[in-house]
Amino acid sequence: MVLPAPAASAFADAVAAVIAVSMAVRGRFPMVTAPVWEVVSAVSRGLLLAPSWPLPVR
Repeated sequence: MVLPAPAASAFADAVAAVIAVSMAVRGRFPMVTAPVWEVVSAVSRGLLLAPSWPLPVR
């Protein structure tokens, strides 16, 4: 798998990373038929859109 090239903005980089994660999961586990948003939610433990994400290191 080839990593995505840098995009024009941080938001575009984040979207590219989310899509790359979903494609990697589907490549490794072809039986996964969940939509992209469900895969990303599971990988990020549902914290991707949380206001305090990422959690502070203790």
